[in-house]
Amino acid sequence: MGGGLSDEDAPEPFGPSSPWTGEARVLLERAIERHGGWAAWRRTGGLSLTVKALSGRLPEHKGLGDTFPLPGRVEVWPRRGLVVMHDFPVVGRRGVFSSGQVQLLEGETLLEARADGRVTFTGALKRRRWAPLDALYFFGYALAHYHSLPFSLAEARPLGLLRARSAGRALTGVAVELPALLHTHCRRQAFFFDEEGVLRRHDYVADIVGWWARGAHRWDDFVEVGGLLLARRRHVVARLGRVEIPSVVALHAELAGLEPVRPPVSERPRLVLV
Repeated sequence: MGGGLSDEDAPEPFGPSSPWTGEARVLLERAIERHGGWAAWRRTGGLSLTVKALSGRLPEHKGLGDTFPLPGRVEVWPRRGLVVMHDFPVVGRRGVFSSGQVQLLEGETLLEARADGRVTFTGALKRRRWAPLDALYFFGYALAHYHSLPFSLAEARPLGLLRARSAGRALTGVAVELPALLHTHCRRQAFFFDEEGVLRRHDYVADIVGWWARGAHRWDDFVEVGGLLLARRRHVVARLGRVEIPSVVALHAELAGLEPVRPPVSERPRLVLV
């Protein structure tokens, strides 16, 4: 972003040229404050977590437990777009996602890598079962983006307010266009908040799966970690428009052991450029 401060490094989330105005800005300001506040976000380093459970049509269809394993201990640096999966895909190795780049390493030895993990998800290749590098890309960008929310929405462009219901709650949301260089499910997504500002639902299309992979992602079981409010249970169901189809579970994930990780710079994962 040039020589100046990036939006996430700025002392306040909204600069003078911010597209966030009116009701949309009020909605996001409330959400940022409820999730811990901008100051806590700027202090955020790494987050350590364990994937306790993972199920649903998507991971099962893509080869969970067959062509790729359940990720175990994971470290996420949401402000850096960095995710490290330890003992993945086997004990003693690790997978690194860094702003779209994916690598499998053993110690400092680079075993396999892609400079852009998304480029192979085109046409009929979207239907393939996932190798470890594919799963690393999908879960890497998902974990990095999810744990940056709602703070990183300050860098998005709001498109309009929305209303929806989820798990018996009436929610107010905003449709946004996300930055073109962000690795995430799709460029246009929607985020829905309860009356306190808690992010409860996240709508998107998982483009690397297919145009039909339209999910309503429910956020639940929140815990405070390092001053931030984080969801430990993530439940994605199919949707038609804004209407959820609860009987079709695309993905269910339960996270445990969430805690801050702030190692010295010298101990942070070293990346090998490809």
